[in-house]
Amino acid sequence: MKKIGIFFGAGAEVSYGLPSGGKFALELFRQNVSNLKTELHNQLNYKINEKDIYATEWLPKDYKNKRIHAFGKNEFGDLIESTIEVNRSRIISLLDNFDLLFRNAAKELRIEETLLETKFGKLTGKSIGEETYSQVVQINEMLAKQSKLFESIYFSSILDLLKSGTAQNEISTNILRRYAGAFLQLFVGAHGQELIQKLNQDLFTKAPDDIPIFDDIFGMFRIEYSKAGLIAIELLLETKQANSKNEALENYLECECTDLFVKVCQKVLDSLFCDILDYQGLIDSHFRYLFSPQKEWAKFTKMILFLRSAHSLIKANIADKQYLNDGYYSDLRNCAEYDLEINAIGTSNYNNIIENVLEGKILNKIKHIYHLNGAVTDYFNPYKNTVTNYSDIDFVPQNQILVPFILTQSGLKPLTSVSISRRYVELFDKLKNSDAIIVIGYNFNTDDSHINGLFRELIEIEGKKLFWVNIKEDTKDIRRELMINLRLDMKFKENIQVICVNPDTRLQKNDIWLKVVSNLLTPKL
Repeated sequence: MKKIGIFFGAGAEVSYGLPSGGKFALELFRQNVSNLKTELHNQLNYKINEKDIYATEWLPKDYKNKRIHAFGKNEFGDLIESTIEVNRSRIISLLDNFDLLFRNAAKELRIEETLLETKFGKLTGKSIGEETYSQVVQINEMLAKQSKLFESIYFSSILDLLKSGTAQNEISTNILRRYAGAFLQLFVGAHGQELIQKLNQDLFTKAPDDIPIFDDIFGMFRIEYSKAGLIAIELLLETKQANSKNEALENYLECECTDLFVKVCQKVLDSLFCDILDYQGLIDSHFRYLFSPQKEWAKFTKMILFLRSAHSLIKANIADKQYLNDGYYSDLRNCAEYDLEINAIGTSNYNNIIENVLEGKILNKIKHIYHLNGAVTDYFNPYKNTVTNYSDIDFVPQNQILVPFILTQSGLKPLTSVSISRRYVELFDKLKNSDAIIVIGYNFNTDDSHINGLFRELIEIEGKKLFWVNIKEDTKDIRRELMINLRLDMKFKENIQVICVNPDTRLQKNDIWLKVVSNLLTPKL
């Protein structure tokens, strides 16, 4: 039998009803943390011994009466700044394809395009797409030489609905105006970020190297992020998406045209930010204050509530899930059928669904699922810099402040204790001793560079083959994307094999992904 090491990301759990990584991030910032504030307040007042050295030396004076803080509007600017800086090219690409975003959103909400066209025609006297704003609105060439946003038939229709005299309902029109403004802010902010970056990097196109003053004049220009997407963040966090399954078609038939466009725009913005939201900078700037509550009590409590909120959301997402659904985890029960033996399983996911699915023979044999980003049963004590596993939340100590060890989108992701360091080393050794490494539902994003480095060394130093099970179709582009993300030289391209499968059946043509891997590992006669 061929030994395989497997690593799972969030995409592997979609079939079990869990949200994608982007959707989870968005929902995380929508959580109401009032109950968590109360719990922390009670712990500080009634569970911690105020005479203990922990309270007298580590916590600030009068900690019982200090206000407990949570992330709020003050951090929105940081959110949008990080999002635009990191994903500006992606934002531009998505907005250049606004019609595709709009159609996909309408389809997900089960709003027929014919209904939109009928309502729009009755209100404006023209059809969707009959006129666009590509010649009426032109972006300054300093920002971009060309843009497709104003060529969009649906964005042009939104602008038509905002014309004076067109409105059916003033409230709905004002909401639609906010959504249109949000899209424009992101559009200008993303293009503006590119311009500002070029200006700051090339203030002087020519200057002598031996006069340092020219190097001192740097970074003078910046985007005013409070005006470059803040409307979008506010709309996202103040409004929860309507559940399309609960929207009856009859309700849509009764809706006014502007109301329908508002519903779709809401979904467009939601989908857009599921793709682009980046809060790494926000978390990185706060994480270190978990170790020093006396210096920054506000940031200390914000991180506590953030991590506890993430933990609550994860637990809520996995509650009452049907783990017997077909999925990648249940497929592993059939490894022997394809002459494959599981040598190790690692994951960037926090929940314990995989343990629930694999309970019994397989789990007993491999002994551990290596949760590299932490798990719902891991708790971090910043005072002692230790991570301990508690399978029952009732046994988590309350005499010191512990936080769930679930390292969400963050560049820090420190190896904070011996036990966590050991996870990485043990998984690496087991993957090194496997005949192949299979990665599923994991995208090798830059904020997971600590895990990417593990795979890179296995390929470059140990010469391992990596099979990436993917739902995209163009294998050449996917392999190139993977090599760029892993920062691999092209000479290692033969070590990368992309297996494209149907997202619903996990089949490549008629073969399950396990069989495809087995065939690729079997020498051809």
